[in-house]
Amino acid sequence: MTHELKRAIRKEAAIAAVISALISAAFVFALFGDSHPAPLWGPRGAAVDFLPQTFMLSLMSALLPALTTRRKLARGQLDAVAGRTWRLPRHPFARSLLIALLTTLAGSPCGTVLLWAIAGANIDFAVLLAAKMAYGALVATWVAHASIQVTLAYARQRALIAQP
Repeated sequence: MTHELKRAIRKEAAIAAVISALISAAFVFALFGDSHPAPLWGPRGAAVDFLPQTFMLSLMSALLPALTTRRKLARGQLDAVAGRTWRLPRHPFARSLLIALLTTLAGSPCGTVLLWAIAGANIDFAVLLAAKMAYGALVATWVAHASIQVTLAYARQRALIAQP
């Protein structure tokens, strides 16, 4: 993988991380801005919020970088590279949905346990805000990086098949 390609992947992942952290912050303010301290458990608890947060952020962080990468490949701004596709769907939206579902199933419990270990059952608003922003940025970074890698690998496979 070339230096330019690594830089492009880092840039897309960083953009996804910043946007996801800001979206996470907005939702923390909207959902928990009036509760001091915020509960971890219960129907309005932070643990329940990990499910939609993880799903939506990972869906967005998988789909948008994949589409951006496909556009750059089509324009010749990036070169396809060999890599693993992990037997994920070829279509970017189907692949992003699957990535979002798997990330939600794995990430939400991890985020909940980590938040519980850090803050306990009642969470100070500032701690919740920082934790949710960091979690959103981490999920987005990982998902965007993986999505771009798979998109590049599928493009490489398609290029090899198309060669006479």
